[in-house]
Amino acid sequence: MIFQFSLIIFAIFAIIRTYKQYRLQRVSASWLTSWLLLWLAVILVAISPQSTDILAKYVGVERGADLLVYSAVVILYYGLYRMMVKQEKLQQELTSLVRKLAIMEAKKIEAKKDR
Repeated sequence: MIFQFSLIIFAIFAIIRTYKQYRLQRVSASWLTSWLLLWLAVILVAISPQSTDILAKYVGVERGADLLVYSAVVILYYGLYRMMVKQEKLQQELTSLVRKLAIMEAKKIEAKKDR
């Protein structure tokens, strides 16, 4: 019971924080909607944990808690993959930008020497 209550309180806190980020225009409306749906689902599962058993049986998993753990692991790995791809792209763009700036600086120095 304490865990369920803590989970609900945390989800409400997360909803409030997400909404504040939206109001500050740090997240888009689609991200706000996605996170709200996630946290509302967390509240629903916290209130009625046995509701996940129905879906788990439907997809062939023994317990609802197992389904949630399996799903969370897959989603987290996918998120990690996406972040790594984005980080690699940013690193390549930064390298390209630094090279261009270095070439521009070198040309400025060459032009000063030629005067």
